[in-house]
Amino acid sequence: MLQCPSVEVNFLPLVVNTVALPDELSYICTHEEDWDPAYIIHLYPTLTLRNLLPYSLRYLLEGTAETHELAEGSAADVLHSKISGEIMELVLMKYQGRNWNGHFRICDTLPEFFLVCFSSDSAEMMSIDLSVHVKRIGSRMVLSVFSPYWLINKTSRVLQYCSEDIHVKHPADFRDIILFSFKKKNIFSKNKVQLKISTSAWSSGFSLDTVGSYGCVKCPANNMEYLVGVSIKMSSFNLTRIVTLTPFCTIANKSSFELEVGEIAADGSMPTNKWNYIASSECLPFWPENLSGKLCVRVVGHEGSSKPFFYNRQDNGTLLSLEELNGGILVDVNTAEHSTVITFSDYHEGSAPALVINHTSQDVLTYKQSGSQEEVHLVPGEARLFAWADPTGTRKLTWTYAANTGEHSLLKDECGQFPYDANTQIHWVSFLDGRQRVLLFTDDVALVSKALQAEEMEQADHEITFSLHSLGLSLVNNENKQEVSYIGITSSGVVWEMKPKQKWKPFSQKQIMLLEQSYKKYQVSKDHGWIKLDNNFEVNFDKVPMEMRLPVHCPIKRDFLSGIQIEFKQSPHQRSLRARLYWLQVDSQLPGTVFPVVFHPVAPPKSIALDSEPKPFIDVSVITRFNEYSKVLQFKYFMVLIQEMALKVDQGFLGAIIALFTPSTDPEAERKRTKLIQQDIDALNAELMETSMTDMSVLSFFEHFHISPVKLHLSLSLGSGGEESDKEKQEMIAIHSVNLLLKSIGATLTDVDDLIFKLAYYELRYQFYKRDQLMWSVVRHYSEQFLKQMYVLVLGLDVLGNPFGLIRGLSEGVEAFFYEPFQGAVQGPEEFAEGLVIGVRSLFGHTVGGAAGVVSRITGSVGKGLAAITMDKEYQQKRREEMGRQPKDFGDSLARGGKGFLLGVVGGVTGIITKPVEGAKKEGAAGFFKGIGKGLVGAVARPTGGIIDMASSTFQGIQRAAESTEEVSRLRPPRFIHEDGIIRPYERQESEGSDLFENRIKKLGGETYRYHCAVSGSKKTILMVTNRRVLCISEVEILGHMSIDWQCPFEDFVFPPSVHGNMLKISFKEQGLFHKKDSASHGFRNIYLRDTTTAEKVCNAIDDAWSMRHQQKLMKQSSLKLLRPQIPF
Repeated sequence: MLQCPSVEVNFLPLVVNTVALPDELSYICTHEEDWDPAYIIHLYPTLTLRNLLPYSLRYLLEGTAETHELAEGSAADVLHSKISGEIMELVLMKYQGRNWNGHFRICDTLPEFFLVCFSSDSAEMMSIDLSVHVKRIGSRMVLSVFSPYWLINKTSRVLQYCSEDIHVKHPADFRDIILFSFKKKNIFSKNKVQLKISTSAWSSGFSLDTVGSYGCVKCPANNMEYLVGVSIKMSSFNLTRIVTLTPFCTIANKSSFELEVGEIAADGSMPTNKWNYIASSECLPFWPENLSGKLCVRVVGHEGSSKPFFYNRQDNGTLLSLEELNGGILVDVNTAEHSTVITFSDYHEGSAPALVINHTSQDVLTYKQSGSQEEVHLVPGEARLFAWADPTGTRKLTWTYAANTGEHSLLKDECGQFPYDANTQIHWVSFLDGRQRVLLFTDDVALVSKALQAEEMEQADHEITFSLHSLGLSLVNNENKQEVSYIGITSSGVVWEMKPKQKWKPFSQKQIMLLEQSYKKYQVSKDHGWIKLDNNFEVNFDKVPMEMRLPVHCPIKRDFLSGIQIEFKQSPHQRSLRARLYWLQVDSQLPGTVFPVVFHPVAPPKSIALDSEPKPFIDVSVITRFNEYSKVLQFKYFMVLIQEMALKVDQGFLGAIIALFTPSTDPEAERKRTKLIQQDIDALNAELMETSMTDMSVLSFFEHFHISPVKLHLSLSLGSGGEESDKEKQEMIAIHSVNLLLKSIGATLTDVDDLIFKLAYYELRYQFYKRDQLMWSVVRHYSEQFLKQMYVLVLGLDVLGNPFGLIRGLSEGVEAFFYEPFQGAVQGPEEFAEGLVIGVRSLFGHTVGGAAGVVSRITGSVGKGLAAITMDKEYQQKRREEMGRQPKDFGDSLARGGKGFLLGVVGGVTGIITKPVEGAKKEGAAGFFKGIGKGLVGAVARPTGGIIDMASSTFQGIQRAAESTEEVSRLRPPRFIHEDGIIRPYERQESEGSDLFENRIKKLGGETYRYHCAVSGSKKTILMVTNRRVLCISEVEILGHMSIDWQCPFEDFVFPPSVHGNMLKISFKEQGLFHKKDSASHGFRNIYLRDTTTAEKVCNAIDDAWSMRHQQKLMKQSSLKLLRPQIPF
């Protein structure tokens, strides 16, 4: 901290914070041995004050003469604060028409959140509590003044809030924001508030913390209930919850008429003198006064009113007949959990439920609404629009023609016929003409054909098929020379298909396995003729194409499913699109990451998969119908099927991704931060229903729109792998927003293991929708479910594993009886029976697997706790890596568990000696004593943790065997980036070597990988070259870890390595126990490799690394002479 005294007397000094950061020169290889760094010194203010309130603030620091004003959403640097107990006075300006004063003391010991009490300067003694968030960036401090809740009243009525000893009155003017806070010391504890509107009684208590959710609060009154919609959103700066209170019912008049709306009495009588006036283009709250649930409407200046209609049920458009108007008024009712919006609009073409046409010459057509007495007679050659006589009745049309009758829902395209006499057939057809539904009766077959456009009979005149085997995207941060993530879309393995009719269809997984095994045997033995694979299953691989004769006779082929497959067809009146994405995977390529695979589809258990065909991760099928005389697009079928998926994120990966896409220096960043609050204030000023008034997107008709349920497995770890985890927790910045968000809903951020979110499907049938309206509806449908489940699951977390997993596993087994047969029933009767069988198998698998999984997670949490007790970062990291590598099968899980226990015992005993030595090297005497402590604690905690981890690994193996699932591994090892930082085409061999070196071998200081290859005569022995040594490593059979057979540092080389055929010869100084350090004796090593080319490559790699090492030592020596000249005495 620097102090610059003032030139004038009685003025405080300027206080500046200094931060020195090493200037890593680009031409020096920074990850070699330590160089003497140059430093860049950054100057910062000691204190910054931010105003996150929708009102201005004025502040004054003790000892200064001037006050400074902070506009809403702005920040200011306080240049005279030493953060040593000065008092800062704050004034909240013009809140509720008066100023409010508060003060607090600035010191180093301030908690992260604290309350400041502001008192009013008026005659009445009034006070409010505001909160301050303290953020420390190094030795700097940022204080953000905010209110935990903004309450916005859009009800046009006086509201009152009550919580414990707090009572706040909120005036009817909705633009006046109330700053609300609970009195408890913990401002983020789970508090509840009660609401009163006008003269009602108090409502039940409800939480203001469920961000992103919507609800309805009931305030009881005489003979009725006031319903208030509550919407809770998070502010853009993640500290304030914005609570908007709206009338549950709102009436919007989008028509060109002035209207009056009346409420039907509970006994069904029409309103007499109580009418609510609403002007054109106006939106007003509506407060029902009885329980009928019905309204009627009339035009101002006319006595006649419409028939009653329901205002509490979803209605996508009902035409109300009014005698004064030729067309009538269209009413639309949109209901949600927290609101009901009743919209009136002008009649437009297509508003009527149907246009009925009698295009016959024989007889009169009579029709009416089902259950109604009002009949309409339509003579031959006449057409008439039809509207519901009773909007609250059954919405079906009944018709009579001669002796024939029928009934229609007027929702979908249909056709039929009936005999009028022996010579004449009368046809009827229901179809869409633009937005208007038409019901046509005719004796002209050609007209029926044209009306339906017979799209089922049309041949495609355009067809496009696009197929992509696989696609990969590598995300590399070239600043720190590290691949962050690899995103891959891949194809399937071998898939056998049959062609029973006109289209190829995959076999089931069980049959594919049988066919593949038989085909491989056939390739070796060349058995000719028909091969019997199973009962009632025979194939012939000799024929071209290959054939199957049982269970059906048809061609078969050996193929695969592409990573991306798109098929598009178009005929004169129809388009179809089928898009499939087989497998999407996101890998974390960071060293020592907690979750190597971040995102992947979850394959179903084998009990289900064996009897079903391979399915893509995402499958989209769209069939649309269009014609030249209508702008309305008809979606006959829109189906999206998304398979189960898993998302596993650790803090290190999240930080690396944010760092990759966030510029290190953004000149606009500070300006954006100061304007953060602006978008919140702008959103509040928007009028009720303003957005719905401006939706101009094209209207479409959806006959069948379905998006499948979404099932997501979520895992979250606060750990971050790799060497970076030892630095000053840089990753914490990356999830600072997430932390604040979770704190603000009263939850603490803990590790989450395999939480399952089940989001219900979204479906529309026979409805008109605008594109933007539909997208908003879909997003809201899934996001609201996700948030609600998030609150339940996050608040239900247990630090010791997640016992909820056991209950979920058992319930999943039971749920399969209901879910999978239902899926089968949609596909057809054959699949329904098949689904029942799958359900029985699944019950056993999930019950056993679920119980083993929960024990594995509980023991895993205990093991992690013991690892933390050792205080040894390296041990914690190694444990994370080992536990992150999932066992392949039950045997592998036992082997891994045993290895963990052995390493724990050995590491615990040796740590007593090694830890003090390592500590002394790093931190001198203090480090030595720290090391003694670590060694002694580790001697107990490491073997104990090893036993716990062994139990956890064993239970994981049991779970995997019971659920018959396969573990998903990385698509490829992380990219190896050379020291020059140039991104070259990916080479798998060097990437495998680099991955092996980073994760399985103990490195020397500043050591990097150069080259590796297999040693001839042994599959598991590898020769590796680094920038400091040559080493020969081999894999231990039982435990699966790598051990160093021998190593030779470049300093011990006597002669350069030489190649003789496929033999590499290395000569080195012998450093045995009985050799002197300067002994001239030297030995040789002869290494036999695969071929001469490999031997030459290894020899060149050693030469390059050795010469580079020699040059760097010379440079180091010369730099030391220049930088540290001898000072004469």
